[in-house]
Amino acid sequence: MIQPCAILLAAAALTAAEPVSPSTLRELLTTHPTGPAAEKLAARVRATFPKTDLKRGAKPLVEKELVAFAIEVDGSKQKPAKAPRMGGMLNHGRGVELVAIGETGLWALVEEVATDTKFSYQYDVDGKRVGGGAIEMPGWKYPPESSERPGVKYGKYEPLAFRSEVFANNRKGWIYVPASYQPDGPPAAVMIFQDGSAYKNEHVGTVVDNLIESKKMPTTILILLDPGVNDDGRSNRSVEYDTLDDRYARFLAEEALPRVAKLYKLRTDAASRAIGGASSGGICAFNVAWRRPDLCGRVCSQIGSFTNIRGGGVFPDLVRQAEKKPIKVFLADGTNDIINRFGDWWQANNAMYAALVEKGYDVHFLKDRGFHAFWTCGRQLPEALAWTWSDPAPGK
Repeated sequence: MIQPCAILLAAAALTAAEPVSPSTLRELLTTHPTGPAAEKLAARVRATFPKTDLKRGAKPLVEKELVAFAIEVDGSKQKPAKAPRMGGMLNHGRGVELVAIGETGLWALVEEVATDTKFSYQYDVDGKRVGGGAIEMPGWKYPPESSERPGVKYGKYEPLAFRSEVFANNRKGWIYVPASYQPDGPPAAVMIFQDGSAYKNEHVGTVVDNLIESKKMPTTILILLDPGVNDDGRSNRSVEYDTLDDRYARFLAEEALPRVAKLYKLRTDAASRAIGGASSGGICAFNVAWRRPDLCGRVCSQIGSFTNIRGGGVFPDLVRQAEKKPIKVFLADGTNDIINRFGDWWQANNAMYAALVEKGYDVHFLKDRGFHAFWTCGRQLPEALAWTWSDPAPGK
């Protein structure tokens, strides 16, 4: 029978334990502690997260570029069938195994992460998620153009919903009308975004109005299109965005653009039409302009999926083999982008950039350390849109 005084002594030892910093934890984990050393380290880890249910995983602790993770598995001394893993965006989306702290039931990990990034994480135990969230590193922030400014007028979002005959599914999205648009004024330029609601959440309208105010963009109406939803309730996103055919371009030319043109005056020249998107929406944007340069002359592809989800890895070779087309291309990707069975996104975007440069295209590649996420794209938006709409015009 455990005596009450022993329990009190154990509690006192836990209370007296010194919290451990990520840098110190990383050093101690390399020793793979066992026995009393493991018990001591476990007490320090618990002292570092005193109000945390470690069975759900600790909220990561950040020290400059170091991020510490910890979890207690079942609160027992029995190890799980597999080592717990940190999932989410770490290690290019492939995850990392945590390190056992002896037989204490605690597992921990310290990873080095770029200080100007934001990433998601999750704890996986025996293949099941038990906790997670998102972490903004110390240097992460949105640029000033992402926020409203005193004295600047801002436009409005109008809902968009219709039935597509091209895809035989239902569509939703938004139209953003900038403050500078006047119904009795000249026609507006147009920019189409795939995953429109995600871009709306990244304050694309605010960015556009700020860029219009600073004369880095023309008055531009945004068509923010979400993926279609099939009659069985399933998203048609990959079919529409990753497939290398002309259906999405036809959908825009025959359905989306004419519908918006009935409501607002739009320019029809390709140089006044841009298309943008992220991930699969990024390759979709390029595919539309590639097949229909008369429809959209400007491309803004962020973390584009030029990989083999549905054959997109062929685009660098296609660019080299085909005649140069009158389009202007912005690419953006980060060194922390994903690697999976479909390919390596960072390498794929570098390959696209090399092919476009070799062929003589007007192309710009924004390289950063970002992860595969819409917030990465939102942070890039001011620079991305300013360059996409800069001179010279496509084909000049």
